[in-house]
Parts: sequence; structure tokens; C-alpha cells
Amino acid sequence: MLSSSTAPAVLTHGADVDQLHLWNSLHRRYWNSEERETPTSLARFLAHLLPDRQRILELGCGSGRDAVFLHGQGHAVTATDFSQYAIDENVRFHGDSGVEFRIQDLRTPFGFADGAFDAVYARLSLHYFSDEVTRAVFREIHRVLRPGGLLLFTCRSTDDPLHGEGDRLGPSIYSSQGQIRHFFTVDYTREVLSGERRFEIDDLVLREERVYDSRSSIVRCLARRSGH
Repeated sequence: MLSSSTAPAVLTHGADVDQLHLWNSLHRRYWNSEERETPTSLARFLAHLLPDRQRILELGCGSGRDAVFLHGQGHAVTATDFSQYAIDENVRFHGDSGVEFRIQDLRTPFGFADGAFDAVYARLSLHYFSDEVTRAVFREIHRVLRPGGLLLFTCRSTDDPLHGEGDRLGPSIYSSQGQIRHFFTVDYTREVLSGERRFEIDDLVLREERVYDSRSSIVRCLARRSGH
């Protein structure tokens, strides 16, 4: 799928730094964990919501477990990640799964046509950017979704135990051990998605989950692209 000429030329990095080395290192450690073959509860939730044969874009696919699961449910899945290591390992282990794996830095325009997907799925991959870049990412998500298409994502919340750790870069944005995290609130999520009437929110909740074997507070959002 080709990118649209209407996509912005650049998504400004703002307070973000090059995290590629960090993410390649994190994925090398995670790849050997037992969890990498088991689909998450969020992916199962999405599968329950979707009709048959949907076109899904995953942002931040990691080990590919959710992408492979969703493809197994009969959907056409394009799975992206910032980490070259993650994509290479997915191609090596899941190359015959039918999932299309490709590199995507979310700070840059997505390489897909307008309205190319029926659903966009992002588990814990949208909370690493400045406010400016975060809003640009959601504009790109809006662009590649068809009218009425689903967006399902989770982000760490300001109630998360990691909130406040490290150096403060901006409102609810911290850098700790080389990793930048932007902690969401329900109100912030609603404001960003509702801006310019881009999305209609179906469900927006604050919930506790275990993330990487630790308790975490998560904002989970299900929204639809507005029909214009």
C-alpha cells in the first residue's frame, strides 16, 4: 500500500530522542520470554469486536504474538515496529504466518494510503512521545483508517507506579534509564481523540493490568474514526 500525498512530510520529534538502540536491546531480552507466543487479552478483545476479514494495522508489534493471532482469526494484518531487530525476528519466526511485517517509526508519516485499514491496534506503543508528536500520530492513525474504522489502544496512565520516575521532560512525560514515557489520563485521551472531531469514543476506561510482570495502571480506549 502506498502512502498518500496528503500525509505530513515530517512528524516533529519535539522532546523525543533516538530510541532505536534501546528498543533493539529490549526486544532481544523479551524475545526469549515464554510470553511471546501467547496473544494478549487486548488482542482477544479486538478479535471479539471485529467482523470477518478485516484489514488491521498494528503499531508496535513486538514479538508479533498479537499479529499472528489476529491473522489466525481470518484478518489481513500488517504489523509494524520501530525495532529492526523485532521485525527481523518476526520475519524469521513468523515469515510463513501470512502477516506482513515492516519497519515504522511512528514519528514519521505512515507508509499507507488514506483509508487503507478497517482497524488500528496499538498495545502500549503510543505513550513514548511529546504532546506534539502524540497528536501527529493520532492524525496519521485517522488518515489511514477508513471512515467508521476501529482504533483500539492502551497507554500507561498517570496512576502507574512508573509515573514520576526520572527526569521530567514535560507534563506527565519522563525520561528514565534512557526510556521516554508519556503517561496518559482519561481526560487527555478524550481531548486528543475528540479534537477536530476526528474520533468518536465508544469506550474509555482506567484499569489495572500486569505489564512485564509488574502492576500497571492503563488507559484503554476503543474509538471509531468519524465519518468525514
